[in-house]
Amino acid sequence: MNKTVRVMLFSMLTLFAGGSAFAVSGFTEVNNALFDKAHLKNIKEPTKLMYSYNKESFTDEPREDSISVNVTNLRKTGRADTSFEFFTGEHNRPYQARENQQGNSVFMLFLEYDVRQMKEQTGGEWRYFQKRIRWALADGADKKEIEVDYNGEKVDATQYVIQPFIDDPKNSRYKIYANKYYIFTLSEAVPGEIYEVRTVVPDGADWSDGEPVLIEERVRLENTEKL
Repeated sequence: MNKTVRVMLFSMLTLFAGGSAFAVSGFTEVNNALFDKAHLKNIKEPTKLMYSYNKESFTDEPREDSISVNVTNLRKTGRADTSFEFFTGEHNRPYQARENQQGNSVFMLFLEYDVRQMKEQTGGEWRYFQKRIRWALADGADKKEIEVDYNGEKVDATQYVIQPFIDDPKNSRYKIYANKYYIFTLSEAVPGEIYEVRTVVPDGADWSDGEPVLIEERVRLENTEKL
């Protein structure tokens, strides 16, 4: 991938992370949980966070891949340097390493990928989709306390759900995504605290777990590896 594209991808990620209303401390609980919390503080040695990626779609072949977040140069403050291996082979997306971070950026990388995919599939503008996600996070999310499976054990987790496009008066331009769900699952019991990021395009106006979907993508922490 050429230098121009690399710079553009990094700029998109930076716009998601910085200078936005949802990144302001104390704004909403989901904002604070995603953008302000020190996710990396529970990592005590250089570690690779190993995430699986799965996609099911009514238009495409199913796809599986992997995402890794390398956490190195840990400070006593709980901050660390992070670098990324986002997808493999032809799907790899080159993201620059980030120094002195307190948060786990895997969810931001996925959101950048998500809005870019929506741009390609609808002909819309990625900044517009990004803005709708920002506004939804700024408004707050539906919250639920759940248990998740990690390393063969049940651990406590918090799940936040938003639908950024459902009330958009312009969503007829991208009707298939009008009811799209974004589901963020966090747990202090897992390294890096971001357990899962999931998007669901339902086959209808409403959706509950187990019901048919048109598109589903999931990034989930599977394991860790010492570096």
